[in-house]
Amino acid sequence: MFTKSSRFSFKRALPKNVFHSPSFNLRYEKNEATLKVAVVVSKKVDKRATVRNKVKRQLLEALRNKISNDENLNLVFYIKNNALNRNNLDLEKEIGEAINSLKS
Repeated sequence: MFTKSSRFSFKRALPKNVFHSPSFNLRYEKNEATLKVAVVVSKKVDKRATVRNKVKRQLLEALRNKISNDENLNLVFYIKNNALNRNNLDLEKEIGEAINSLKS
């Protein structure tokens, strides 16, 4: 998990740039501070809170392995229904592709 200081605050405007993936949509932008991350899983994905929280934990753990806290990015992940059908390795691969496309 990321620290509380690494959480993205929705009180400001959302990032404008969008990256689409089969399992999630990613909104991102550069910032002046450290890495800020948020994961949004709606009730349309699954009604059960335990399932939604599990998907959040899996995505944050995969993201923690792929990116360092030194990056100057705001990342907001919007999870799709397809993320429930994916295993952890597929999700980690998609996150890696997204992060690589952001850096280039």
